[in-house]
Amino acid sequence: MNSSLTQQLRLFARKPSQTLAAEIFAQLSQSAVYVPVHPESGGISPKNGAMGLKPDAIPGPEGKVIFPAFSDTTGVPNDYGARFSFLRLTFPEFAGAVLSDPRLGGVVLDPFTAKFMIPEEVCRTFFAIGREEQ
Repeated sequence: MNSSLTQQLRLFARKPSQTLAAEIFAQLSQSAVYVPVHPESGGISPKNGAMGLKPDAIPGPEGKVIFPAFSDTTGVPNDYGARFSFLRLTFPEFAGAVLSDPRLGGVVLDPFTAKFMIPEEVCRTFFAIGREEQ
């Protein structure tokens, strides 16, 4: 469990600040997230960005989609969680996987609580960081 990341996201939900957002971003390169995926789809390969497992996608602006991820599974409502399997990936792996979708508008962490938005450009940065660390 990412208790520190989860705690920071909960604090952000109550009282958003640029300082706290910066702390969350700093922690993300070393954090794992839980990605809701449709259980009937194939396999995902985060190393090459190919998406076989179909992650959940929320409609975003201008025909784009937002991909949700969770810092831990305690923030997943039961009715939502029952529809998905959850894959645990590092955030850079997740960023690389969703970057292969041309509809990507961004990512939202803990969408039912913190609603912490991460734009597509930032996802590209995290993916690049993850590749450098390999």
